[in-house]
Amino acid sequence: MFLKRKIFCTNQLIVLLMLFCANLTFSQKQSDDNDIYKNAAENLYAHPEKTITVSEYLSINAASDEERSKALNLKAEAQILQGNYIVALNALLESLHLNSENDDSSAVLRTNLILSELYRKLGIIPKAEEKLNLIEEKIQNNPTENPDKTSFYIDFITAKSALLCEQKKYDEAIKVIDERLLERYSHQFPYQISKAYNQLAKTYGITKQWDESAKYAGKSLQFSLESGLGENYLAYAELERAKANFGKKHRQQYLSEVPQLLVLSEKVNDVVLKKNIHQFLADFYLSEGDNSKYQFHNLKYLELNDSITSAQQKASDLILSLTENDLKTKDNQRYKTNYILIWIIGFAIVILGVVFWLRIKAKQNYNNYKDYISKLKKTQAEKEKTIPDTESVEETSKTPQFIPQKTEQVILEKLIAFENGNDFTKKSLTLQSMAKELDTNTRYLSEIVNKHKQKNFNSYINELRVNYIINKLRNEPAFLNYKISYLAEESGFTSHTSFSTVFKTVTGIPPKEFINFIKKELSSTH
Repeated sequence: MFLKRKIFCTNQLIVLLMLFCANLTFSQKQSDDNDIYKNAAENLYAHPEKTITVSEYLSINAASDEERSKALNLKAEAQILQGNYIVALNALLESLHLNSENDDSSAVLRTNLILSELYRKLGIIPKAEEKLNLIEEKIQNNPTENPDKTSFYIDFITAKSALLCEQKKYDEAIKVIDERLLERYSHQFPYQISKAYNQLAKTYGITKQWDESAKYAGKSLQFSLESGLGENYLAYAELERAKANFGKKHRQQYLSEVPQLLVLSEKVNDVVLKKNIHQFLADFYLSEGDNSKYQFHNLKYLELNDSITSAQQKASDLILSLTENDLKTKDNQRYKTNYILIWIIGFAIVILGVVFWLRIKAKQNYNNYKDYISKLKKTQAEKEKTIPDTESVEETSKTPQFIPQKTEQVILEKLIAFENGNDFTKKSLTLQSMAKELDTNTRYLSEIVNKHKQKNFNSYINELRVNYIINKLRNEPAFLNYKISYLAEESGFTSHTSFSTVFKTVTGIPPKEFINFIKKELSSTH
């Protein structure tokens, strides 16, 4: 009896020791993975390719959905730096899918922040704003609860400032970044602080407040140097400071900064940053009359710009063709048995709510329809007006302009002719093909569209296509009976889905409902 008891106690001790060792091993692995993640995050800008490899390892070996989401977020940031927008988008949507039932987690908030930045880079401003609004509701403007949340909050206000700049709300873009907060946490979060100061430098630069721009670029550069943040952070700050000094015409100062930018242009890994450096250097050498160096850097700029624009176009098409819900669907069958009664009661409430909502929505959409038709008529009436003088709109440009005024006028005249035709309905139309057709280059065309149409090239073409099909619907009643797929084909879209998404983005109303409003309008006049 004593022997059996002794054996039993020994076995218990062995089991406890095994459990302790397993727990120790798991804890050690988790600690190692956290160290690997932290190191990869810190080297994101310096070595994005290595960061991608590490993030894929962490994703495969993640112990939870949240850990896997963190790895996917890191992968997406590295892919965005290299201009691989579709790969980044897929990683972010997968991250959302993993945490579809826990949208308050820090990983999901980070995913939405990166998505917002990606949408902004692609020119899809409504979606970028939607993501930031979602984050703002969750964080409730509480930056000091713990270090991780403070770090995230600084990233959030920096992203919000960048979006406000895209919306030309420059005063708000400056106010949203709390300098007292940056000073308070300057030594804890150098990466975030450097980016925030650089964003302020950009904003002041856009509004040509060169002294302020130089001041904040200097602060960003100081943090980058003191904290050893790497060449990309140095390049962000150096570029803004050089642009500010160039704007102030402080020749001696920006001449001293050009050699550093020349070195950094070969070392940085952010393709958009590299493009912007070459653009500045091209403008600089043009002003110095050094034609060979101007041509070299302008060619580099154009090559990068074409590559980035092509990648953005493909990613934009993907976003228009898909919704996040396509990747968020889950198998909910295992939950239905326990919730049948709740579903029945809920269904009745939802029906009443939907009926009420549809009435309000229909009224709101009809008002939107009338407003859009009024705006369209006004735009058409103004088409015959004289092209605005280049100098009168110079303030709307984000960067120093080097397009000869005569050239700009010629391109504007060609744009009016282009708008009066229907070449924009060609599916094969791209920035490059249109620039060739107008006998100019992509940089000139892109700058003029941004400057005079207040939108990027993709948005400009999409709006022309939508307005074209609306005029067809209003002036040729036969079009009212055609299928949406035919209308999409007629106006130059590649699919029914992309047409419907763009149409609603431009007008605020789905195409079917818009057509019904036109029918109602026509019937009331007969």
